[in-house]
Amino acid sequence: MNMRPNLLISLYFLIGCGISNPFDDNIPYKTRFDDGLAFFEEQKYVKSSQQFNIIVERASHTDLGDDALFFLAESYYLNEDYDLALIEFEKLVSRMGFSPYIEKSRWRICETLTLLSPNFYHDQDSSIKAISQIQEFLDDFPNSEFSKDADELINDLRTRLAEKNMETGKLYVKLKAYDSAIVSYQIVVSEYYDTKFFKDANMEIIRCLTLQNKKDEAEQFLTNLELNEKISCYKCI
Repeated sequence: MNMRPNLLISLYFLIGCGISNPFDDNIPYKTRFDDGLAFFEEQKYVKSSQQFNIIVERASHTDLGDDALFFLAESYYLNEDYDLALIEFEKLVSRMGFSPYIEKSRWRICETLTLLSPNFYHDQDSSIKAISQIQEFLDDFPNSEFSKDADELINDLRTRLAEKNMETGKLYVKLKAYDSAIVSYQIVVSEYYDTKFFKDANMEIIRCLTLQNKKDEAEQFLTNLELNEKISCYKCI
């Protein structure tokens, strides 16, 4: 089968549509950038990333380099290629501290780390890193338009970490390793007191003490818990 007619038709289509051949090394960077933006606005993120990536690789020293790097990262992000997006956003932040895209890029890093964080039953190191990044973002951009969303992400991540410790506690209870279970529940009580698991964690501590026949300690823990609740209610009045 002769492929030449099909190739000619494809080239004619590219020229007729006003889009440059992406494999042509002679295309001016400004033309390539405009083509990338056209693809980006049409939500053709794979094609836009191809154009922006060439500029980033070959023309990072030009005035277009900053813009191209941001739109490359944004193309990856919107196409849900979060690993690649994270690399490019972090590259922009480290290289271009005074870029007008810094705030948006910092926020995208926070979002991307959250999206890459696993479910609660997996290792949560990335969730801890995401919380740290979000808190730094809020410190550096306290009046950001993304502040409310940032607070919500932190709450979601903290809830995920609390759930991880709750599930760890349950596993230790099944193994009758009650002291270890209490340690996991105490982490929820002390570090994730603002999550929905706070009360359940306290009740599980009491249950573990009871299962160990530590009745006095269980009663004292409950008394302290009730006292703290009264104090909290009094402060709210």
